[in-house]
Amino acid sequence: MGFWKSLWRWPPRWRWLLIPLGGWLALLMGMVAWAGFNGVMHATSTNEFCYGCHIGTDTVVEEYQASAHFSNEHGVAATCADCHIPHEFVPKLITKAKATADVYHQLVGTINLENFESHRGEMAEAIWRDMASNDSRACRTCHDPTRWEPALQSVRAQNSHNPTFWQEKGMTCIDCHRGVAHRLPR
Repeated sequence: MGFWKSLWRWPPRWRWLLIPLGGWLALLMGMVAWAGFNGVMHATSTNEFCYGCHIGTDTVVEEYQASAHFSNEHGVAATCADCHIPHEFVPKLITKAKATADVYHQLVGTINLENFESHRGEMAEAIWRDMASNDSRACRTCHDPTRWEPALQSVRAQNSHNPTFWQEKGMTCIDCHRGVAHRLPR
């Protein structure tokens, strides 16, 4: 019975200090973990990170660097992440989780320089499906239709960018703008 009575006694006063100290320690550990998590999320969203696998294995980096998304008269550049990684937190996590499959295939050699072109079509289709399903959200983070200057566009672009044209047909940016930053698959 003595054991059970000892469980119900108030602890010595000095032990009460452990509760706030434990709370502060948990808060500090949480802050460090969050900072580390954000650091990894940022580091894996840089062009340098993307180039780590893509340079030398395929032509997508060279195609991107030759596109208007990399270099243009306005000096505005879209990074790999701007188009391929959502800005919102949950969609970003989902995209990063899906990307682990790409890392796996790169490491085991399923997709490499010799067979990249044979997989290019299916990979492009997957990206286009994602972009169509989210109404080309990545495009709209930079290209705001409410700020377009139709007078500066060609007649064809003016007609195509008319909201009644693409909304009535249920279209989105990627339906017309495939192959903008990367060439189309064969």
